[in-house]
This record gives sequence, structure tokens and C-alpha cells, in this order.
Amino acid sequence: MPRHAPVFSLQDLLLTEAVKDLESATPLQDERAMRSAVAASPQREARIVQRALTLAADTGLDADAAWLRRALPSLGLAAVAAGVLLAALVTMSLLGDGRRINALAALALLVLPNLAGIAAWALFAALPGHGGAGVLGHAAAWLGRRGPWQRRSARVAPAALRLLDASRLAPWLLGGLNHLLWAVAYLLAALGLAAVLSLSEYRLGFETTILSPQALHETARAIAWLPAQLGLPARVPDAAPTAGASHALGWWLISGTLVYGALPRLLLLALCAGVARARSAALALDTQDPYYRTLINRFEALAPTRVIDAEHAVSQARRDAMAAPAGGSRLALVGFELPPEAELPPTLQADAAWSERIEGRGEERAALLQRLAAAPPARLLLVCHAMSTPDRGTGRFLDGTRPVPTALLLLPAGLASAALPRWRDWLDAAGRADVLVFAEADEARRWSGHG
Repeated sequence: MPRHAPVFSLQDLLLTEAVKDLESATPLQDERAMRSAVAASPQREARIVQRALTLAADTGLDADAAWLRRALPSLGLAAVAAGVLLAALVTMSLLGDGRRINALAALALLVLPNLAGIAAWALFAALPGHGGAGVLGHAAAWLGRRGPWQRRSARVAPAALRLLDASRLAPWLLGGLNHLLWAVAYLLAALGLAAVLSLSEYRLGFETTILSPQALHETARAIAWLPAQLGLPARVPDAAPTAGASHALGWWLISGTLVYGALPRLLLLALCAGVARARSAALALDTQDPYYRTLINRFEALAPTRVIDAEHAVSQARRDAMAAPAGGSRLALVGFELPPEAELPPTLQADAAWSERIEGRGEERAALLQRLAAAPPARLLLVCHAMSTPDRGTGRFLDGTRPVPTALLLLPAGLASAALPRWRDWLDAAGRADVLVFAEADEARRWSGHG
């Protein structure tokens, strides 16, 4: 039966990305989060998210994300308020400053900016690859970094924008907000026109100096076709400007505002909502990200070994025994964050099935844990600098080596004896009292089974 990746909410993935950002700047104590994640689910993506949710609760990131979620309705209200103001400006521009209105010019003034805005959004939505979060998204991020809400938004807003970019949700969520603003503006503009034309007398007609009046009438009739199909009053009179003609053209202008202004925006708003919903349902973790690969390796190292097929397990054990070198067990020797001048003991290198040195970077640790998980040695000996101070990163690496018997050898020998108690105390505090620490290479060699 195929394995399906779990589906996560946008909120869960936002917190996971926010924890990733926080952890890149500040190491976090995650032992409890790791254990609860392993106990919660056997799926690696679910474990990563569960760990992030636990750490988000511990660090207050969940409260910041909740605040951001509560702030979204305020953003919608701001869009409506902007729509009201925009509607007033549109209405005033249509009515002009006199009592005569060129109906065709007024509708052109209404429709052309709308078409230009829709074309700009369509171009933005069709851009290949990871489009930016757009003007609205980056403006919101800029305000978030400088407003009184800076402390709340600073830890979650970058993760939110990155998540929107990676999932290509930005053109649809922010585009939907843009379409909502303009739809409200045109609906209110139509209502404003209806109110003004009902309470005041305006003369509407088609005015031109160099164009043919017949061409203007034909254009007006073509514009009226779609509103008429939708049942809206949009008759274009043939008579010269009169009260009756102005009445008909008033309804023609209101209908054109609704059909060519509000209707396209409402349809695009519905499209954005549908696409955003579909993309939100398909959100998933990028498990190829080095950060998540490291977590997956750590989870695999913590998970208990399960025998699914006893016969297969026996045959695998036989193959492992055949692969082990005669006369001793397989030893992996790792120089862990050693200074460049420090050399691995030659006798141990000769005994080891393989050896390598790492400087302690995250990707190096992840690659080494992956190698240990893919082909576990019988024993792992880490050669460390005696005067170094073990940190949380060292502790996390040792957590990942739990399935393999592990010991430490301190170098140089002249300083190792004095540093031995400090390293043992640190291992006890880190919950790794099972890890032995040696000050002499011969002791480590005997432990490895070669001495």
C-alpha cells in the first residue's frame, strides 16, 4: 500500500518554518520535543511538525502566530475601508465637476484602469518559479518590522512570506485581497452613482469633436450587450440628449460599472479563493531541505529498531556478520571538531573499518548521522579536543548516535586526564552517561575490541 504524505494546515507549516528560523539563530533544547514527536507518529513529516509545535509552544511562537491570524480580519477591514475611499474617488471622477457627463468617456475612465490592474495581476500570477509575495506582502512585512507590533510579527512574518512564495500561494491570497478591494470599490461606486443620479439632475450624452457620433453610439450599444444579457437595464437611446435619454444612459452607466468593474473582480476573487484552497490542501514539507534532513536522521536514530520479518532479520544479521572483519568488530573512527594540527591515532586508524574528520558544521553532522544510520558500525569512537567545551550541537549529535555504542577519546594525551572529569560531568548532565570517555588511545583500542 503506497505511503501518503500527511496533510498539514497552513498554521502548522508556518510554525514549523518559524521554528526553523529561530533555531538557525538560537540553539533550542529539544529533547522533550523530540521524544514527544517520536511517540506521536511514525511518519517523519508528522514528527517534524509535532516537534515544531512543541517548541513553538515553549518559545511563544504559537502566540505570535495566533496574533498574526487575529490581525488578518483587520487587514480585510482596511481593504474594505480603502475600497470605500476608492469608490468615492471613482464616483467623483465619473460625475466630474459640472452637470453634463460624457457617458462613454466616464465608462472608459472606469474600465481601462480596471483592465490594466487585472492584466498586471495576471502577469504576476503567471510568472514561472517562485514569485515574490508581491507589493502588498512586502509592504505588510515592511510595516510589521517598523510598527508597534514589531515584536509580534518579526518572528513569524518572514516565515509566512517564505511559505507563501514556496507554495505559490502569494499571487492568489494577496491577489484575492486586491480583487476584494476593487470589487467593493466598484459596487459602492455603482451605488453612489445610483444615489447621485437619483437625487440630482445630470445630462448624459456622447460628446466628441472629431469622432463620428454614429461610431460612438455603436460602441455604446456593443458595451450594452453583456449587461443586457445579464438582465440589467442598459438601453442606448437613439434620440438627442433629453431627460429620457439621460435617464437611459444613467442606467447604462450604472450597469456598465457593475458588469465591467465589479463583476470581473468578483469572478477573479472566486478564482483566487478556489486556487488558494487547492494549494493550501497540497502544502507539504520540503524534506530535501538540509535542516529537515538533519531532523529526519535524528528521528531515525532515536526510533527503536523493529523486526518486521524475522526470517529477513536473520538473513540480514548473517550478511552483517559476513561483512564484519575477522578477528574484531567493525569500528568507525571520527575526528570530531579537532584542531587542524591534531592527528588521529595511527593504531586506531589501522583498526577502523573507516574514519573521517568533521569540523562540526550542521550539514557534516547530518551526513555522518545518515552514513551511520545506513550502515551502522559495531562501535563508534569520537576523537575530541580535550580543551573544547561541548555544546548543544555536540549533545544533539550524540543523541543521533544512540543506536551505536559510542565512546570519546580526548586529545592531546597530556591534557586529556585533566579534562576527563569535565567531559564526564557534561555527559551525565546531557543524559549520556552510557558514553565512555578515554584519555589514552590504548584504553579506547581495548574498548573497541582490537586491544
